[in-house]
Amino acid sequence: MVFESMGCEIVVEGATTGELARIRALFEERDAVFSRFRPESELSRVNAAGGATLVSPLFARMVELALQAERQTGGLITPRLGAALEAAGYDRDSAQLAPTDEPLGDAEPAAVTLLGRVLVLRGRLDLNGVVKAAAVDDALRVLAKPGFVSAGGDLAANAPLEVELPAGGSVGLVAGGLATSGRTKRRWLRGGEEQHHLIDPATERPSTSQWDEVTVCGATCLAADVAARAAFLLGDEGPDWLDERGLPGRFLADGGVQENASWLAQDARVA
Repeated sequence: MVFESMGCEIVVEGATTGELARIRALFEERDAVFSRFRPESELSRVNAAGGATLVSPLFARMVELALQAERQTGGLITPRLGAALEAAGYDRDSAQLAPTDEPLGDAEPAAVTLLGRVLVLRGRLDLNGVVKAAAVDDALRVLAKPGFVSAGGDLAANAPLEVELPAGGSVGLVAGGLATSGRTKRRWLRGGEEQHHLIDPATERPSTSQWDEVTVCGATCLAADVAARAAFLLGDEGPDWLDERGLPGRFLADGGVQENASWLAQDARVA
């Protein structure tokens, strides 16, 4: 069962007709609420309004998840980089991006405070770091029988599943989440240089990490996705950062594959 939403292909296995309809509606709702490229979305309206805004329960939940990810990663994954994404040229859907000679603009991180459902915002918010992966986890909970939900590089399963990996090979996922984050898909030319959507909060610019893609296994798709993005941004320190948290990680760079100790230990245990 396949459909398009949130700028990627959604694949669902194990759903009844009714469950599939609910999952499709879930993804369509998330896109309508959180898209940066739809002027009528709640995110666009919140960014335009600034100041103190009463947001929907769903919006408040995603902001809280984003701030939680920020705390867990020491600020690597943060919802404060909406302006930086736009300054890098990511101001429309990636399929519509065209090369431009314009240089990267300057940006300031947003100030974000959530008090219940009241969001106090100065700057531009982006929730891309949590929305899609959380949608995958929420969609999986709709399934009454064994199955999985996949959205682009994000996947969650409630039963054993063999998953193909970037650059070849596969991994046996018992249950939980698997996420791949990198710069190979969402990229464009601006100012004569290739840009991508993974912004380094230390520089407010697309990361110069040596990794092409990072794949992480986690208890949930959201946990795996947050960790994969953080490990990518950390560069050389990424494999050890994942090991410190007991998370298996697989790193691609220039056609080579590097697996951290936790990934190798899981491979050995399965063998």
